[in-house]
Amino acid sequence: MALSGFMANRAEAGSITLSLDLGGTVLVSEVSTSPDQTVVFTASDITSANADLAAAGSAYRISGLSANSNFTGGATGFLQITGQVAIGVAGNTSLALSLDATQSGFLAPTGPNGTATTSSSADYAGGATGSSTYTGDFQGTTLSPPIVLTGTGSSTTTPVSIGAVPSGYSLSSHYILNLGDVHTASVGVTGTTTVMAATIPEPASIVMLLTGLPMPLVFMGLLRRRKAKA
Repeated sequence: MALSGFMANRAEAGSITLSLDLGGTVLVSEVSTSPDQTVVFTASDITSANADLAAAGSAYRISGLSANSNFTGGATGFLQITGQVAIGVAGNTSLALSLDATQSGFLAPTGPNGTATTSSSADYAGGATGSSTYTGDFQGTTLSPPIVLTGTGSSTTTPVSIGAVPSGYSLSSHYILNLGDVHTASVGVTGTTTVMAATIPEPASIVMLLTGLPMPLVFMGLLRRRKAKA
């Protein structure tokens, strides 16, 4: 089993950890370096992963795997994973192939509560069959429901409540591929997990919300009351 590109001293907040897993065994893992917004499997990573897949008798082969984010966040925080997988040889497809990306240290947005949305797309080619299953997680808690695609297409979940969104929160993207044994077939997949935090209204906005009046009219009303008392 190869574990190329893994550096324990780069596992601090902000790094993206990108890994390929077959049947519960990690074959290759990469950890991003600054600015911690992109990590890509190198040619040597792909060669190593495919050698391990061949040694395991798997029909799967990968031609690309990457992840990107908008670390440290903005109006939303997101983490996206993209992979290209083929079934190019005779072999076993019963062991699921997993593509995983995780990143912590998002500083924005934050708030007392928020929502998370997951989206996924898959592009099947060459008669590929089977399914791709995408899930995202927030702070280590899996968001539901997962997105299952059984052919070319895309899907986006309805935003789900995630409670408080703290500074330094983490996001993860997980793909599980269970493809049919159709040789020369391939599938390209992309999955994104996005977080949006609720904003706290400014004091002026709260007054406007309660009164239904623009701020200048509110102040004018207060001045008139003071003059009337005088």
